[in-house]
Amino acid sequence: MSRQEVYDAWRERSRQVDMAESFADQVMNHVYEYQKDRSKQFLRFRWLVDVVSEHPLAQASLVVIGTVTGLIRVAFVICMFLRT
Repeated sequence: MSRQEVYDAWRERSRQVDMAESFADQVMNHVYEYQKDRSKQFLRFRWLVDVVSEHPLAQASLVVIGTVTGLIRVAFVICMFLRT
């Protein structure tokens, strides 16, 4: 058998796969559920952004957390330079 004949035989066998008639509907339902779950996760993050943008205390807290984190990182870098 030539390569083309082997390939054609394989194509014929692969075309004979039986699938349920509702296969496409099931796949699309899974896709829609996945998208719905992802949008719920984004809405949770969006809620956090809305809360922080509306409350000055939340904004100040984030600034303080960022400042403290930055100072800790600077202190860590200084300690690493002093050890070497």
